[in-house]
Amino acid sequence: MLFSIPPIEKEKAVQYLIDNIPAETLNDVETLMTEKGRDWWLDYHFSGGMGVRNLLLEGGFQWDFIELDDVWVELIEKAVRKNSVNNVEILISGDIKGFRIIHLMS
Repeated sequence: MLFSIPPIEKEKAVQYLIDNIPAETLNDVETLMTEKGRDWWLDYHFSGGMGVRNLLLEGGFQWDFIELDDVWVELIEKAVRKNSVNNVEILISGDIKGFRIIHLMS
């Protein structure tokens, strides 16, 4: 990788994803990860991956696009694991611009 995002910034991004993606969607991604294995994301790079990257950009994470492209899978997987481990129930109020990874991935 040409760029390096500090670990603290990655953790902020993971928390931002948890706070801004419905728990149901994180659960759907966890199912994909379980069913499809390590390369679960390959079919979703231009759909769900773009959604994750755009959400992070909208959240103020002004990283280089190439860098976002390299790190989105790591961040969403960490968000899924952290959400699952903590058994977090996330309540979302308002519209999040129609962001639903699983619908984008379908």
